[in-house]
Amino acid sequence: MPSSIEVRFAGHDMVLDAELALYWPEQDALVVSDLHLEKSTYLAQFGSAVAPYDTLDTLVRLDALRNRYRPKALILLGDSFHDRAAWTRLEPAARDSVLAICNAVETCHLVEGNHDLGLTASGLNFCEEVVLDGLVFRHEPDASSRPQVVGHFHPAISTELRGHRLRGKCFAMNGRMLIMPAFGSFTGGLSLHDSAFSELAGDDPFRPYLVYRNTVAAIRSA
Repeated sequence: MPSSIEVRFAGHDMVLDAELALYWPEQDALVVSDLHLEKSTYLAQFGSAVAPYDTLDTLVRLDALRNRYRPKALILLGDSFHDRAAWTRLEPAARDSVLAICNAVETCHLVEGNHDLGLTASGLNFCEEVVLDGLVFRHEPDASSRPQVVGHFHPAISTELRGHRLRGKCFAMNGRMLIMPAFGSFTGGLSLHDSAFSELAGDDPFRPYLVYRNTVAAIRSA
């Protein structure tokens, strides 16, 4: 069973799961970000020889998470699809799986990301943001002082432990923002040392929570 770690963010207790998900017990809400479904078929249009199995693997892992937590609410935090035409490229079984996962919870929030901007699909409704008990869920952060859980940046980090170099996706959190790792099976990561994160954090640096294999752990410094 993958590990998880409890954190306190914006006055709420959250669970960071090594399966690249956030669970909010108080709201019985499960959050994942950046599935990028059909990324492989998008790249194949430009000659990339990649196996088109990322969507299936991503949906299998998502449904396993949903089945484990059985949440009332599921929040897909943007870029659920790699491009606005991804829905039309999905195999019928994959479309059915997406709809089944969304319909298996009381409320499924699909936040619109920059990649799936303008995508339309029967049975799916997108929104710009979700606000629950004062906590904002967006794909990209806005400039307000509101506490936000966001995706988009695909944070990752390298660190050394007992002489071994470890690298993996990570959660990144400071006092105002919690950035989700990318959930998709064919998504990479941007180093938390990148200037995009330091500019976003300002005077409150992000604390990384490294996901490595089936574990998630707080890293003392980035």
